[in-house]
Amino acid sequence: MWTSDLPSPPVADESTRVVRVGAVATALGLSWATMLGHNLYELPLAPTAIENTGPLLVSVVLAIAVLLRPASRLVSAAILGWALLNLVIGGVVSVLPLPILPFEPEQTLDHYLAHVYYTAGQLPLVLYALTALRRRSGTASRGKRP
Repeated sequence: MWTSDLPSPPVADESTRVVRVGAVATALGLSWATMLGHNLYELPLAPTAIENTGPLLVSVVLAIAVLLRPASRLVSAAILGWALLNLVIGGVVSVLPLPILPFEPEQTLDHYLAHVYYTAGQLPLVLYALTALRRRSGTASRGKRP
């Protein structure tokens, strides 16, 4: 089977696809950049540490997935899961002095502000994913293929 014989993902038009891919790539970049900013400010980590490059790799894989399958509910759900993981665990839970954490987070205004910065950077990605899932859900409920 030739590559040209494969069905392409349904997208309204090419300009819409470019805007959507650009929007999610920007949101993924912002999500990663605020995580990196938090890590560089709060932790003794190099930018090349796995704690920074691992999330960058996940973001790149998700961006490629959107490029290849912009109408995929699975891709949107994966992006939402990634954003919520970063928002809830990285942005909120890890600032709280919980006995289940393997460290004792600093309870200072600086530390709280670093986590507000980190959390705020996840919001565009959460909103993108929720909007994409809602849009695709509406399309599917009208009997059209998402």
